[in-house]
Amino acid sequence: MRIRLQKAFYINNLRETIQYHFQWNKARLKFLTNFITSLVICTTVKLKRISILMNTEAKSESNYRRIQRFFQTHRMHYEEYARFVMSQLPKNKRYYLVMDRTNWKFGKANINILMLGIIYKKMCFPLYWMLLDKRGSSSQRERKELLSKAISLVGKDRIEALLGDREFIGVRWFGYLIEQGIEFHIRLPKQIKVGSVLKENRKPITHIFRYWKENVIVDYHKALDICGFKLYLSGMKSKKEYCIVVSSKDNLNSLDKYQLRWTIENMFGAFKTRGFNFEETHMTNLEKLKMLIVLVSIVYTWCVLLGLYLDESLPIKLMSQGRKRKSIFRYGLDYLTCFIKKILENKIYNIHEFNEVTKFLSCT
Repeated sequence: MRIRLQKAFYINNLRETIQYHFQWNKARLKFLTNFITSLVICTTVKLKRISILMNTEAKSESNYRRIQRFFQTHRMHYEEYARFVMSQLPKNKRYYLVMDRTNWKFGKANINILMLGIIYKKMCFPLYWMLLDKRGSSSQRERKELLSKAISLVGKDRIEALLGDREFIGVRWFGYLIEQGIEFHIRLPKQIKVGSVLKENRKPITHIFRYWKENVIVDYHKALDICGFKLYLSGMKSKKEYCIVVSSKDNLNSLDKYQLRWTIENMFGAFKTRGFNFEETHMTNLEKLKMLIVLVSIVYTWCVLLGLYLDESLPIKLMSQGRKRKSIFRYGLDYLTCFIKKILENKIYNIHEFNEVTKFLSCT
C-alpha cells in the first residue's frame, strides 16, 4: 500500500503541475498525464502501444477506448499550448520565428503540416500549426493566419525576424511582412529574376552572382528590386548549388541568421524517426492530428528544456569531429525516460529530483 501511495503522490503532483497551463477537468488532466508519460517511454504515436502503458491497473482495451473517446469528444484550446511554450521562455528576449512544412502519405491520405516555430538557444519549439487539406505548398492566407497569431502572442517588438525556405516567397507575402514590420531572411530559388521593376530587364539571380567564388559568403553591395520591393541579398555557392537569402532590413550576417532555419528540420526529425515516430500514426482526420501534435509537442518541449538544463550542468561529450554525441532533444528524452520509469516502478525517493525535472512544466 505504501508503494502504491508513493507512486500516486508523484503522478498526482505531475498532474497538478500540468494543470497550471491546461485548464481541463480532472479526468482529462489524468488522461493527459498518463498519455504523455506513456509517450515518453514507448516513443511512438501508435495508440495501441500507448494504451498498453497508459494505466497498468486497467486493461489495454479500456485504455485504447479511452484514447479514442478523447480524440472524438475533447475540444482543445490551442492557445493554451502556445501560452505554455511562451511561459517557459525568458520574457525579456527577442526571438526568431521559423516557418516550414512537412508532409507524407498514409494510404491515399496526404498529411501536410504547416508549422510555425520559435527558436530559443538554437532549438525550435512548435508554436502554431495548420493541417493543410491538400498536397503541395501553403498559401499566403494560411501563412498569414499562423503568423498573425504569433504576433498577437509574442508581440512584434519581441520578434527578431522570420526565417523560411524557398517555398515562402511571393509578392503579397513579402508585402504583408513588410507592412507588419517583420524582418525576414528567406531563401530564394535560383530561377527567380531580380534587378528591375520592368519584367524584360530582370535577370536570373544566378547571373548576378555568376562571379562568386565557391564556399565564400557574399553580401551584395546594394538593395535590388525583388518581387517589387527593395530587398537585400546574401549567399554562398557550392559545387552543387547556390544558397541565396533575401532579407528585408539589411544583409548583415543574414546567411548566419538563415542557418537557424535548420532548427525546425531538427524538430521535425525529433517528431519523426529520431523521436516519436509521428509518421506511424494511422490518423487521417485533420482535427485529430492537430490534437495529437499538441500532445507530442508538450513532451518534445519538456525533453528539450530538460536537455538544455542538463547540458549546462553536465555538457554532452563531443566526438572526434567536434559534434555532440547526442542531440539536446535526445539528452532530455533519455533522462526523462529513465525518470518516468523510476516513477512507475516506485524508485523515485528524491523529491528534489522530481521538482527539478517537472519545473519545466510549471509556471516558474
